[in-house]
Amino acid sequence: MAYISRDDTDIHYEYETAKNTSDRTETLVLIHGLGFNLSSWDFMVPYMTDNYHIVRYDLRGHGLSGSSKTTLDKLAALFVENLRMLLDDLQIQSFHIIAHGAGSIIALYFAKAYPDRVRSTVLLSLPLFNSSGTANKYKDYRKKLMTYQSMLALADHVIPNATLYPRHSAETEALYSAFAKVTFDVYLELLDFFAYAHNEIMDLFKQHTHPTLMLTGEQDPMYPPYLSSLIASANPNCRFMTLYNASNMVFYDQPEETFKQIEVFLKSKWMNRAPLDPLLLNLHSELLDMVNNNPADNAPSVQLKINLLNRFTVAVDDIPIISGWGRRSAKDLLIYLLLNPVVTRDRLCEELWRDMDLVKARGQLRVCLTHLKQLLNNEATKLIYSDKQQIALQTAVDSDVLTLLAEINRANEETNPELKEPLIHSVFAQIQPDLFRNLNQEWNLHLRVKIEIQLVTLAHQQSDYLASQGKFTAAIAFLKYVLLFNAEEFDAYERIANLYEQNHQKHEAKKWRLKAEQLQHTKSM
Repeated sequence: MAYISRDDTDIHYEYETAKNTSDRTETLVLIHGLGFNLSSWDFMVPYMTDNYHIVRYDLRGHGLSGSSKTTLDKLAALFVENLRMLLDDLQIQSFHIIAHGAGSIIALYFAKAYPDRVRSTVLLSLPLFNSSGTANKYKDYRKKLMTYQSMLALADHVIPNATLYPRHSAETEALYSAFAKVTFDVYLELLDFFAYAHNEIMDLFKQHTHPTLMLTGEQDPMYPPYLSSLIASANPNCRFMTLYNASNMVFYDQPEETFKQIEVFLKSKWMNRAPLDPLLLNLHSELLDMVNNNPADNAPSVQLKINLLNRFTVAVDDIPIISGWGRRSAKDLLIYLLLNPVVTRDRLCEELWRDMDLVKARGQLRVCLTHLKQLLNNEATKLIYSDKQQIALQTAVDSDVLTLLAEINRANEETNPELKEPLIHSVFAQIQPDLFRNLNQEWNLHLRVKIEIQLVTLAHQQSDYLASQGKFTAAIAFLKYVLLFNAEEFDAYERIANLYEQNHQKHEAKKWRLKAEQLQHTKSM
């Protein structure tokens, strides 16, 4: 194993020379993404080593590389210097960078710091959104998955969305192993940095003058082709291509095809490319203006907190907004935007005022939206973006209902009963009678029913697990949650009676059998 050490930090790397070498043999530097390590390139490297020297390394805090304490404002420079000292140590002056995910951001910072050393850049699934508000939302969602400092919960979100390999395949298990080597603090540090520096990174990409190829997977749900192509259009030096039958890790799902396209790019005559015809450039100027001057980019980072479970509360930067929610459908409109952050005006009208003529509903929406913006002091906070077609909530939202949904999903996805048990307990610790009193409109009842069905399923699973361990009292408690959401589930009464009997509580068992008989009698009438 090869390491370089600087400033008390060891950086692990691998350097492989080309099988066919000459004075003109070029070097490819591979930078992996957040949560992974240099082994993520294993499938593609064999296609590269015939004619290229290969350098790949573990980012600080990943794989076998160490990490040291730093601050967000110094993190980019630290990543750049880690790579510089590695290349200096290997006496490599000129090279192409091929980077995935967060590694692409490091490539942009390095190319700015040392432009004469980088010949070209290949960015695989560049993690940029069209606004910092969206980046913060995604950051906050990932952080909520890490509420209990569980890297497994985070891996369960990232990895199935990063590759098309089946969950329990050897290829996927290798990615889980890589995630397990990254500490909670390191991941959180990088997550905060990429959201904090999103606008700066976007500007870096727009101003990036090196020949660039951006590749995205056809089935990438995190940075889908339509988003990546829009981002790519902001830089005239960038070529864009979608690879089929691939997700976010295109080089993992389709290593041979990925390298084929990279090699075509590296060998192409991009240095002698003719300037774009002025007429064609003008034809696309409106789209380019939209990309470069997105209104959402100007939105400040404002924290919006909305609680729906049990009691409705709203706070902006921890300052509660108490009054005004009972007028002009402000509460319903905000709840809708929380659950549907981007929506067309007509869709809103159909959902909230479906019994009203569309023209009148549009007028009603204008009045309600104006009132909501006043409540949120939108001129200053810019929490809501609206135009003639759509309305968007464009900031990170801290919401108890979103947290509950994320925790329910984690509990549902966990297959190990021992790991599943604390996740279910965490979910049901939040459950109280009349939990969903604020999800009582026709348009959101489907969400309420969906959540209730998921909770009933989890309660049954946990009751079965506890009963199998002889913990009858706890098993009964979870079946009572079932009745909280479905008071007419006959089987739950019978199962509670049986568990009381097994727990030698015959009097309670008799009471619950009587309740079951009464329910059956009522249904038969």
